[in-house]
Amino acid sequence: MAGVGLITACGSSDEDSPDVPTVAPATAAQAPASPAAAPAGSTVPAPAGARALAASGDTVGVVSPDGRQLLRYDIGAMTTPPTAIDIPEVTALAAGTDGGYLGVGPGSLVVVDAGGSVRTVDLDAESPTAVVEASTGDVVVGTADGRVLVYDKDLQKDHDIDSFVRVDALTAAPASADGLDGQVVVLDRAQSSVTPVDPRSGELGPALRAGNGATNSTVDRFGRVLVANTRDGEILGFFGSPLVMRFRYPVADGPYAVDYDDTRDLLWVSTTGNNEVVAYDLADGEPTEKQRFDSVAQPDRIAVDSAGAVYVLSAREGALQVVPAPGTSPGATPVGPGR
Repeated sequence: MAGVGLITACGSSDEDSPDVPTVAPATAAQAPASPAAAPAGSTVPAPAGARALAASGDTVGVVSPDGRQLLRYDIGAMTTPPTAIDIPEVTALAAGTDGGYLGVGPGSLVVVDAGGSVRTVDLDAESPTAVVEASTGDVVVGTADGRVLVYDKDLQKDHDIDSFVRVDALTAAPASADGLDGQVVVLDRAQSSVTPVDPRSGELGPALRAGNGATNSTVDRFGRVLVANTRDGEILGFFGSPLVMRFRYPVADGPYAVDYDDTRDLLWVSTTGNNEVVAYDLADGEPTEKQRFDSVAQPDRIAVDSAGAVYVLSAREGALQVVPAPGTSPGATPVGPGR
């Protein structure tokens, strides 16, 4: 991981805005040269250097190393070669509605529907880093230079918010999250912060510090925003409007990629320093470890489908790991909180 280095940077286009303290953005802990054990579940070929991973509907999507193909794996037939869909260059991917995908790349917002049809919209950004669809139907895009762009249901730009140093991850509270009214939360690695955004008004809520090295985030069905604080070795939980930190919990070996299983209410976290993936139950408000398994090398990306199966993409090798839903996966070990 990158070391901490306090610098100052302006996170707004307003010349009178004060400088904000920043840190060197954290990165994934380096995995061991060779995994200690064989990966749990099964693996299928995927391009080495693939850019992104997401699960949507009945498919799992991987973006090719050059960003110009979406490879869709059929969840019911993972050993079958994926369907390759040609797209404009994409640097970030997210699940869309009805089994489709959203992608963003230099100058393009890409929508791939469940049938594989591709729609492209001009995007006023050359360095997009994240995309998410809010429960309001708005599409929210983050950029490397700290902007948040909001597009309405017709993909017309509504807001251009220039208030961050960088935008590294976006989460959107689902419609099931009472009282959050479509809240989107921005994770800025340079500020190691989380900030709520109202996609309809474009207004920002108060920013909260997320340790000293936050890297990735996900959201559960209640609207809790769950963050990997990689540099400090912990996971953080935030909730509410205004946003409040609800827990911080130590996790060894470099917590990095995160995703949530809404079916079984489990937070899945990859720990790249030891090539493992761990599941936590958050029912009591504090994480309780429930399961862990050995992963592919350098598990920098994970995704969970609607049935609870976990997919792990190696950042080092050409492999996509498939671990069936908890309780049915060979090699995944249920544990109590003491392990």
